[in-house]
Amino acid sequence: MDLASYDIIQGMYDDLKKEHTRHLSELSEKKIQIDAIDSYLNSLLNKEESDLKVFLPRKVETVYADVIEQNRQQKEKLNSECSEIEKLLHLENKRIDQLQKVLAEKSFMIHVKQLSILDAQEKERQRIARDLHDTSLQNLTHLVHKIELSSLYIDEDPVKAKLELATVGKGIRKVIEEIRNSIFDLRPMSFDDLGMKETIDKMLLLLNQEKKFHIIEDIDNISMKQSAPTTQILFLSIYRIIQECVQNSLKHSGGNEIIVRLKEKDMNYKIIVQDNGTGFDVSEAAKKEKHFGLSVIRERVYFLGGKIDIDTQDGTSIEIEIPKVDA
Repeated sequence: MDLASYDIIQGMYDDLKKEHTRHLSELSEKKIQIDAIDSYLNSLLNKEESDLKVFLPRKVETVYADVIEQNRQQKEKLNSECSEIEKLLHLENKRIDQLQKVLAEKSFMIHVKQLSILDAQEKERQRIARDLHDTSLQNLTHLVHKIELSSLYIDEDPVKAKLELATVGKGIRKVIEEIRNSIFDLRPMSFDDLGMKETIDKMLLLLNQEKKFHIIEDIDNISMKQSAPTTQILFLSIYRIIQECVQNSLKHSGGNEIIVRLKEKDMNYKIIVQDNGTGFDVSEAAKKEKHFGLSVIRERVYFLGGKIDIDTQDGTSIEIEIPKVDA
């Protein structure tokens, strides 16, 4: 459940509580009226009959018959109305209890979801830090050593020093490209200009630079221009899910072919990523650090209110459905 749905239920609960309070007040007022009628009738019926014998002996009920009957009818009407209000209050109490339970459950789920988002963000930071450490930082350290070595060669063997510096230049250009790719990965700028298909094309080319896999694409040309912020977040999340699925296949499948599909349906987006690798035991993989990417994928799908199905009998096939969001 998203916050908008939670707010709708909270609004229903607040409205019901107001109505319940109004009915309680109405019931209290009617009971006060009934008490007033009882007091009035008692005062009439307790009158001294001697007060009525001045001109003609008569009973209280006879003298005040019309007044007594009118008040008794009014009392019956009030009692009937009180009975109806009490039935309403009983139903409202049951409904309030139900809504309180729903709100408590959904509030807990939202809290868990928020914590999971923070956890996913922290994992993403760790991944970026690990990637920078394993690639760019190590390459820069290696290049610093080469520069130091070149400074030793420069007097004794200028040609060798120049060759080393040329290697350093290539290495620096490679590091710049790595950093560019990392920046692109943080927020693919081609989203706004090119759309989802071209952005995923570029991502798959970067992931498969060594061309060890044959990647088959079937990506719908989904326009992203002038999308609402919530839709932009949805598209970026879909991009991340496909990226994580493909990275898992590249690293762990042991195969040589990956099929990537993204299809736009009336109510949702369907993602399918298949490889021809050896497959794996999903329950065992969840316990292993190398497959923590699967938990990240599940978390992203859960955030988006989608569903995921993983089949590892013949290679690995991941099918995901993500509902569309209101613009």
